[in-house]
Amino acid sequence: MKGGTTKKRVAPPAPRAHPKLGVVSQNYRGVMIAVVGGICSEAISQHYGAPPMLIALLIGLSIHFVYDLDSVRPGINWSGRAVLRFGVALLGLKIAVADIISIGAGPLVLVAGAMVVTMLSAVVGARMLGLSREFAALSGGSVAVCGASAAAAVSSVLPQDEESERSLAVVIAVVTMLATVAMIFYPIMVVALGLSPQDMGVILGGTIHDVAQVVAAGKAISPKVGELATFVKLMRVALLLPIVMGVYFWIGRKGATKSGQKIQYIPGFLVAFFVFAALNSLGVVPAVVSNWGSDISHYFLVVAITAIGVKTNLKSVLDVGWRPFALIVIETLAMLAVVLGGVLWMR
Repeated sequence: MKGGTTKKRVAPPAPRAHPKLGVVSQNYRGVMIAVVGGICSEAISQHYGAPPMLIALLIGLSIHFVYDLDSVRPGINWSGRAVLRFGVALLGLKIAVADIISIGAGPLVLVAGAMVVTMLSAVVGARMLGLSREFAALSGGSVAVCGASAAAAVSSVLPQDEESERSLAVVIAVVTMLATVAMIFYPIMVVALGLSPQDMGVILGGTIHDVAQVVAAGKAISPKVGELATFVKLMRVALLLPIVMGVYFWIGRKGATKSGQKIQYIPGFLVAFFVFAALNSLGVVPAVVSNWGSDISHYFLVVAITAIGVKTNLKSVLDVGWRPFALIVIETLAMLAVVLGGVLWMR
């Protein structure tokens, strides 16, 4: 002290965290929960042969209580959004145009037509049952393309709210259940009809929802049928891009405008999907990279669906009633009727 005054010591400013480290510290808890849930679902799936996407959803629903924690919520939200989009983008590495073309023009046109009919039946059926057009787009895209993966892709371009999360959980659960039923009974049906391996592959690949169930159903008959069914299924996966883009311009952009969200003219993950598919079709991507990318895509989608399950209140899912289930059954039967009827007519 000098002259009756005291010098105040000013504390140095606190160091600012790097923005990227801030994102990591904010999200890692929720991401780790989704990752652990995804690992558990894969382990259960491989041990018991159950669909991994369904197991991931059920695990997520069972630990919904952690979503109430402020430290966990940001990471769960990020996993259900960003990880999901990474997984969808990497789906492009499954696409090889040469394999798809080898099936022939007739079956490809038939399956593409069945996809259009399925989407139309979703819109008309939803209107008759009093369901929203968002649910029609979500369920129709899931049945028409590739089950849970397509549902996740379509959901990512729809307005995000509690209703959309509940709808996604319902669609994944019902579509996966129906795909498992189809995996068991469709092979019995096509064998009983005395169809050729080519026709069997077209029907199985053109009607069963999830890729894994298509492969299992085809190989249950013969390796050749399994290969043909997989090629047909990949054609449906290849049409994921136009369907998701169509839903985005039909519903997604209008919803973003109303809610004040930023409008994307072409979502980046869909551009990445197209680029990966084009590179793989041109033979630029080595087979080992394509296989790794396909596996990583699967794991990303499992983690993302676990996160979506965590975000979803099970009670709200159980309260949806019979109408969503009825609509998905209608879409499934419409797809089967067109493909099966077309194959029998072409014979």
